[in-house]
Amino acid sequence: ALPILERTEGIDPFKSLNPGKMHACGHDGHTTMLLGAASLLKEMEDSINGTIRLMFQPAEEGGAGSKRMREEGVLTQEPKPQHAFGLHVWPTIPTGTIASRPGPILAACERFEIQIAGV
Repeated sequence: ALPILERTEGIDPFKSLNPGKMHACGHDGHTTMLLGAASLLKEMEDSINGTIRLMFQPAEEGGAGSKRMREEGVLTQEPKPQHAFGLHVWPTIPTGTIASRPGPILAACERFEIQIAGV
């Protein structure tokens, strides 16, 4: 826990029981995003051609997590991945915003195009 006063409202069952201490790391958000993606992908499973492998990288801060995942074969087990996509929370970006910039950001990356429809 971090020495932070938790100021969340409406989610009391998840709030720290210790005033002035909060589990405020981004892994909670990352896990939630991955599970949300898994749920959405499962709903459309019949329309997906191929295999989707969901990965959660432990210990990403120091790089050891991805190194161990590679050593354990996450990229070489069959079927081998043809594409990989990653994302990371960024607390200074407003909720509901997707942000990027040209070139690598927060990690190495490849180029891709995305089209977003809606409001």
